[in-house]
Amino acid sequence: MSDKHVVYLDAAATTPCSSDVMIAMKPYYSEHFGNPSSAHVFGRRAKIAIQDATRHIAKLINCSESELIYTAGATESNNLVVLGSVQPGGNMIISPIDHKSVLASAEEMRSRGVEVRRMRVDSRGRIDVNHLRQLVDSSTGLVSFCYVNSEIGTYQSITSVRQALGNSDALIHVDASQALGKLPIDVRRHGIDFASFSAHKIGGPKGVGVLYARAQSMNKLRPITFGGGQSALRSGTLPTPLIVGFGAAAKLISEQDLRSSWKSAAKKRSMILEMFSKQGIPYQINSPSNYCVPHILNLSIPGVRSETLMSCLSNVCVSSGSACNAQDLAPSHVITGLGYSKNRAECAIRISFPYDIDNIELHAAVEEIVNALSSLIALTQE
Repeated sequence: MSDKHVVYLDAAATTPCSSDVMIAMKPYYSEHFGNPSSAHVFGRRAKIAIQDATRHIAKLINCSESELIYTAGATESNNLVVLGSVQPGGNMIISPIDHKSVLASAEEMRSRGVEVRRMRVDSRGRIDVNHLRQLVDSSTGLVSFCYVNSEIGTYQSITSVRQALGNSDALIHVDASQALGKLPIDVRRHGIDFASFSAHKIGGPKGVGVLYARAQSMNKLRPITFGGGQSALRSGTLPTPLIVGFGAAAKLISEQDLRSSWKSAAKKRSMILEMFSKQGIPYQINSPSNYCVPHILNLSIPGVRSETLMSCLSNVCVSSGSACNAQDLAPSHVITGLGYSKNRAECAIRISFPYDIDNIELHAAVEEIVNALSSLIALTQE
């Protein structure tokens, strides 16, 4: 593999902007630079572009355009819901293996007098719906969970969660940032109140996301920022180029055949595991074989810390978990949350890739990983 060519296997962290997205955004950085809140012609052009992009996003998840609130990304969307939905004296229910933006904001709500309850998950990362059913009571204001876990790829049954709530009035929030392009998302059919998305997970630009807020539930959220009132829950000048890019990325995803892309990713996952096995690399799979998107593969290599492996890879990008935890020296809360040991968590690597990555390129990247592991394992046995 050429030293100048690096193979990127960290698509769960972010994806590059597609060429179509870049082309769509460019005019709104230059000739169509108007503020979409302005009444003049430049403002109207920007507003029309935002409306067009919003239609594509709304169509992708099956909601009305008025139910979408633009944010800086899924982290802000998650915070808007968690910080704005439950009053002191009430309780919220979260999953212990979800994104830090939910976990940290839930801890903030605990300090404000909200009880935070954690639903159990099994060794695959699936929500224990029977335990969830026991946690829900008349004071439960919110149930929040990830549709697709960013570290191990496990996906949840939204329908099962909804059924577990019974007649509760609790709001349902789904962090769906890892699900776009992998699983179909129909917020109306699933009965979701709020859902968070980020553009950069689907070939769109960084710095823009969207919060879906069901029309009947939007007034149950309190804004956490104040200003010009550009939307119901969030003030600030809308970033026209980024929103246009999000819309272009959403349009591309809507034209994708999810079934065939899933099959393609599954074949690539199998190829990776086969290469590990052929070279005699011992591994423990943290990503389950069922209820898991094939685009994310999490493995622990006994005796080899993930940071050590990554330092040996010159031409391949993998990660030890969520990019948001990269500066945290503690082992992954997701792997330990599944009931695995701290040592197993410290040896976990995440290989994540787009379904259409070139097979030859992927093979060469995995070959470098396997060779590095072989050398590291040999050192530990000396």
